[in-house]
Amino acid sequence: MVRYADLRDPDLFTEDERDWVSRRLLDLRAHMKSPPGIGIPSRTRNSSLIIGTWNLRDFDNNKYRHGPRRRESLLYIAEIISGFDVCAIQEVNENLDPLRKVMEILGPQWDFIATDVTVGSSGNRERMAFVFDRSKVHFQNVAGEVVLPKHALLPDEQQFARTPFLVRFQAGWFHFTLCTVHIYFGSDEKNSDRFQRRVAEIKHIAEEMARRADREDENYILLGDFNIGNKMGATMDALTSAGFQLPPELFPSNVLGDKYYDQIAFRTRKDKVTFINAGAFNFTKSLYLPEHYDHYAPVLPERHRELKENGTPKSRSEDKDYYLSRWRTWQISDHLPLWVELAIDFSDEHLQHNLSAAAQQEGKPAQLEVVEEEDGTISTLVPPASDHAEVKRRRKRKSPHIPGKEKEGTARVDGKLTLGLAWKIFWFVATGKAEKVRKMREEKAKQEKESP
Repeated sequence: MVRYADLRDPDLFTEDERDWVSRRLLDLRAHMKSPPGIGIPSRTRNSSLIIGTWNLRDFDNNKYRHGPRRRESLLYIAEIISGFDVCAIQEVNENLDPLRKVMEILGPQWDFIATDVTVGSSGNRERMAFVFDRSKVHFQNVAGEVVLPKHALLPDEQQFARTPFLVRFQAGWFHFTLCTVHIYFGSDEKNSDRFQRRVAEIKHIAEEMARRADREDENYILLGDFNIGNKMGATMDALTSAGFQLPPELFPSNVLGDKYYDQIAFRTRKDKVTFINAGAFNFTKSLYLPEHYDHYAPVLPERHRELKENGTPKSRSEDKDYYLSRWRTWQISDHLPLWVELAIDFSDEHLQHNLSAAAQQEGKPAQLEVVEEEDGTISTLVPPASDHAEVKRRRKRKSPHIPGKEKEGTARVDGKLTLGLAWKIFWFVATGKAEKVRKMREEKAKQEKESP
């Protein structure tokens, strides 16, 4: 559950702002609870796993001076991420403080793993990260950035512009490796070298992950911002030609709703993935709405607006267009979070795998598990792998200890120890009577042993 402690801090939110943000959060939460296709399914404890991927536009560098993100925006981002069990995030910037703030809002059961910054003109000093609920998703101690071997380098012996990042997790019965990417964009001109590099990056990472999945016989999920323009074409073919499986239905993942930049693709062990649902969550239907323009107009950055001398917009329609098409995308993102829900409880399948028609037909009685020997010891029995004969384990369990007859007549440990009884015991020992009784018993035992 997301923590809203900041909303109660008068140094962070005025009463009016607390009211405004609380109403927006209520709208957002109601939106998220809408049926799949509009909202996000409710998370379960054991039966399913919701995996998300989200390009959080330039989070949160503010080098283009459209921000920085408002405190309320961090609350909205945390609320949306809380709808997933694990979420891959792209475009996390060098300063991790904004992400740490989101983690603080999410609560102590949440954690993240991030890469170092990617250097170079194309890398943009970005990080990639996985945010996950530790109560549901368990880090399996394997993480790394993917570096191509020399024989598989991109044209001109290049590595990826932004290094893909893979981490191994487990949720329920499901062991899986997530590899997140932010593919080089370059150009939309199909014949250009920059477009061909985009295709090559998608093709190379898909083939490399496919090789690993086959070699290790493990479940690999490749997800993130592939900069895929549409359902058909060279960029999508580069992903699917390596044998990666996509959800049954694909969704546009940009705010405008006309591009398929983000994808979640699977190369898994046979019958190990069962799709339940998939979708893209359009937060613009509940946050930073067109009718909210008047509320936010006073805080829009002047450097990006056409204003009169008195500070009012020269054109209200153009100013509103800036608010909708640009400013709000720097507050949340120009990408929609994409998600899939998978089944992870394979209990029935595991039990059904043990069924035997022949055993059911034969109907043998229950196997013997333990046997008591003549000396009172108890042996545990196990059936060997080759036949049904019973074999005793070398290690025997001892039977329960029973006090001998010579112990009869001693004081009951569960009796109430009164002051009078304590004095009698003390006097019995102090006068030597206890020692005399002990010697008498030893002598009697010796005589019984020597008698024929």
